[in-house]
Amino acid sequence: MVGIKNTLIIALFILSSAFMPLTGLIQVAQGQEVDKGTTDTSQSTIDSEAFEVLNEMSDALISLKEFTFDTEITNDVSLTSGETIQFSGTMKTSVKRPDHVYAIYTGDSGTREAWYNGNQITIYNESKKFYGQLETPDSIDATMDFLMTNYNFSLALADILNSDPYDSFMETTVGGMVVGNSSVRGKECTHLAFIGKYVDWQLWVADKKPALPCKLVINYKEIEGAPQYQAIFSNWNLSPDLSDSVFKANLPKDAVKIDFIDFKKQKGATK
Repeated sequence: MVGIKNTLIIALFILSSAFMPLTGLIQVAQGQEVDKGTTDTSQSTIDSEAFEVLNEMSDALISLKEFTFDTEITNDVSLTSGETIQFSGTMKTSVKRPDHVYAIYTGDSGTREAWYNGNQITIYNESKKFYGQLETPDSIDATMDFLMTNYNFSLALADILNSDPYDSFMETTVGGMVVGNSSVRGKECTHLAFIGKYVDWQLWVADKKPALPCKLVINYKEIEGAPQYQAIFSNWNLSPDLSDSVFKANLPKDAVKIDFIDFKKQKGATK
């Protein structure tokens, strides 16, 4: 049973990658730690217009109390052989601030669902019929920090869900500029590009009010093969009237519960 349990824990880690395109997976793979305090943002070179556009997008998102959106996602995975494989899928996300999130991802690697209801997060792998569940803090921001600190895990697009997206995006960013005007699926946008401590990223923000994100691209520059994550946003609903039942885990009776790997405890045990 020990061998089976270990296999399931690894499988949960793999299923979670559908929801963690940011630094968590990279740092686990490379054995790195995030030291947020070492980024000297006083030396940042940020184009003032890029600053303004990112702030405008952040303000637009902050003003939303309930919202839903869709994303088309492509995600590169660098294998130990050096080969880079691209996976694609779609994700639907529902948010009720400050403490409810639901996301369902359907793609090449199967279907995964995540529910956060203010005190617990559940992630379910439909094809494997297993799920992981954790007691968490009582806000989206605190839960994202908790997952990253203890489990090196982050929900996809966590910066978008943050109560202050600008601060979240800029936390380890050291430079940025306006690339120019662009069009994403027929929407006129301002194309921004930023240099980060761990990743470089690009953002396309709608010119028409509200200034919502249209596209996000992340380049993992410290990973061999420079894998990339891309999300194209669509179908924003800014007043969906979401019921609490949307955020309640809906698991089949035959679903098997497995454990998340607590990397913080594991690291302490190793020391």
